[in-house]
Amino acid sequence: MDLQQSWAHFLKAEQLLDQGHWPEAHYLFDQVLSHLPGHIQNALDQQELKPCQLACLLSGLRDAAVHQSEILNKMGAQQQAFQVLNQSYALVQFISIEPSPLVAACADTLHTHSEDLLRHLGAFCAAQRNAQWMIEFEQIEQAHHHFASLKDHSAIPPRMMN
Repeated sequence: MDLQQSWAHFLKAEQLLDQGHWPEAHYLFDQVLSHLPGHIQNALDQQELKPCQLACLLSGLRDAAVHQSEILNKMGAQQQAFQVLNQSYALVQFISIEPSPLVAACADTLHTHSEDLLRHLGAFCAAQRNAQWMIEFEQIEQAHHHFASLKDHSAIPPRMMN
């Protein structure tokens, strides 16, 4: 699925979700989340891509993951709901440590989306009212701190930004 189709599926899925059509929205969000990571990875390799374009792709990833997770949770598929959030969170984290001027230009967006997905993961795990989920979230928080440390140590020096 190309990027235009992914975007059209995303918009239609949001519309269906607003109308209460969860199964249809779930299907379309699944399609979007299957292809969007590849589109993001391809975008990172494009020299002419603008930071605002990458930020838009990242926002779509975050929004699709949150919506899909909510749908899956309502459908009783908690493990899948968690995986959708966790995979999107991990992708954002890994992108954030790539040594690229484009990634550096989107550092604030990456940080915001990372923190947002982490909050959703925390709320999801807490809502499960199960110690195992909270242990899972504690491990994610530890990884979050490690990524923050990696970002601090691998920041692009200002001279590479020019």
